[in-house]
Amino acid sequence: MPQIYKILTAVLAFTGCGGLVITGQLNPLMLISGIGLIPGYIRFWKDMPNLSRWTIGGLSIATLFLFAVDTLIITGDMFIAVAHLTIVFQAIKSFDLKEPWDHLQVYFMSLLQLIIASELTRSAAFGLIFVIFLVALVTAMVISHFLKEGTVRKIRLRGPVIAISLLTLVITILFFISTPRVIGGLWGKSRTKNIKTAGFSEKVDFGSFGDIKLDPTIVMRVEMPEKAEGQLYWRGMMLDYFDGVSWRNTLKQKVRIPKSGYSFVAMPVSPGSVLTQKIFLEPLDSDVIFGLGTIARIEIESRAMFIDGGGAIFVPEKSPKRMNYTAYSILEEPLISDNTSYHVQFPSGLNKIAGFAREITKGSGTAMDRALKIEKYLKTNYIYSLKTASPPGGVNPIEDFLFNSRQGYCEHYATSMALMLRAVGIPSRVVTGFFGGERNKYGGYIIVRQSNAHSWVEAAIVGRWKRFDPTPPAPLIEAPSMFSLYLDSMRMKWYRYVVNFSSSDQKRLIEYISIPLLKIPDMPEVRVYGVRTLAYALVIIISAVMLVLLLRRFRIYRYEFVTAKYLKFRSSLKRKGANIMISSTPSDVMKEAVRLGMSEGAADFISLYERARFGGRGMNDEEKKRYRAMF
Repeated sequence: MPQIYKILTAVLAFTGCGGLVITGQLNPLMLISGIGLIPGYIRFWKDMPNLSRWTIGGLSIATLFLFAVDTLIITGDMFIAVAHLTIVFQAIKSFDLKEPWDHLQVYFMSLLQLIIASELTRSAAFGLIFVIFLVALVTAMVISHFLKEGTVRKIRLRGPVIAISLLTLVITILFFISTPRVIGGLWGKSRTKNIKTAGFSEKVDFGSFGDIKLDPTIVMRVEMPEKAEGQLYWRGMMLDYFDGVSWRNTLKQKVRIPKSGYSFVAMPVSPGSVLTQKIFLEPLDSDVIFGLGTIARIEIESRAMFIDGGGAIFVPEKSPKRMNYTAYSILEEPLISDNTSYHVQFPSGLNKIAGFAREITKGSGTAMDRALKIEKYLKTNYIYSLKTASPPGGVNPIEDFLFNSRQGYCEHYATSMALMLRAVGIPSRVVTGFFGGERNKYGGYIIVRQSNAHSWVEAAIVGRWKRFDPTPPAPLIEAPSMFSLYLDSMRMKWYRYVVNFSSSDQKRLIEYISIPLLKIPDMPEVRVYGVRTLAYALVIIISAVMLVLLLRRFRIYRYEFVTAKYLKFRSSLKRKGANIMISSTPSDVMKEAVRLGMSEGAADFISLYERARFGGRGMNDEEKKRYRAMF
């Protein structure tokens, strides 16, 4: 067996296992068995003996027991347990590679591992591993073919390997582009882990204290016109009720948003009056959709969308996958369309805060003047800090912030202003989401991180919900390096054009390709599916033609009828009781033919077969005629 074939088998085994390891979601303890691949393939490389049948059998039984324990106790997840099981299998198989079928088992298991990994990660590194796997698999299969033909040392393999690898990549890309998209993971749900939203929250709670760490984890990436950038308030949820310790939303009854075509329309609006944002949202521990201003319309692949009484928009359930959607927002301050009685509630026991608010706003004529005074006072007389200490016994945390510590983070400022506004007769609410973001100059999009999580205030003034932000400027955070921004732009391209390649992208691509070619004006929806069917047919035809050309170029086809006739002869012997197995050689077949009294002509038949298959030359016309007439 050529050493290159052994190397390729090892590469495929390590590629499959590596694809699972980079997901970062496997139990490190269960990965220890993968170390066995190293001595296993070193042994295979040096042609050392395999482990005994009893040892392999014992390890296999132990593996099944470990799988049961893993499923029920260690991980409690059968999907992850299967991933662990495949790594153990690869390790055991590296000590038991005897027949060509054993190598095919390794290839199949590696493919299964990559399928599992595709559900556990969306990393661009996975794409690189997949390409390595594809090229290695094609090379191994080509060598396997020539090994069976007995001509592996007589044919230059570089040509077939390069040609078939390129053909496979082209077919894979065409298949990827043309296959109809399905919402949801391969196994019904994705298993990528959600980001725990330590900054943004559907509830603001002052029940815990200590240092808060700024998290640089990316929450979303946004493509939008550069000229539209300014103060970017990515609105998430509205909170209207404060019980003295925490805020919550009491207007949380959700209403289904009507769908029109590919869009969910929350409110009718003319196309020219909205700001378009293409948003790529990481999997969050929330079902809220973010956008600037008031989202009037949203394009998203979802069976339904909902909106609550505060204007927050939700998907049907928390997404376990990255979501991409297009939000069309109105940047004007929203009109007051709901009952503001929900936004004047003031918790008992906080009379000191109410008196403080009246003192600050003394002499202010309008509601806007009072709101601006409170905002300015908080911004200029307090210090932004992520360090908070527990207040003295019996003291409310907001009173402690206003009158004692005089330092805190956005939630302290937003809460204080909302309460003070309510104390002077202005309905108000707290809004949570994200503020700002950094533009990635290499990718032309905005990066929003966990550290951008923010809370601000909306006050009902002159018929609209006016936004106020009383939080002082936070300390500057070290800017990311150029290399990290460039790397993230590569990740963005991977997410955008591979992981998040949606049915709408598919439709636009097919229309882009087909309309100039076919000159079809205003192609109706049904035409898209006709073009897609035509694309499938073209892929099949082109693939078949290229494969025939390859076979003709490398003369693989010349042994076809010889092999078919030989296999037919073997089958006829087996039906008559011959002891013929998959590994039986032509000599073994000849012995069985003699034993069954079919020696007449068998020697000539086997001799012609061996010369044609393994002698490095084809048959002449007379030999072909004689060979076909036998048996």
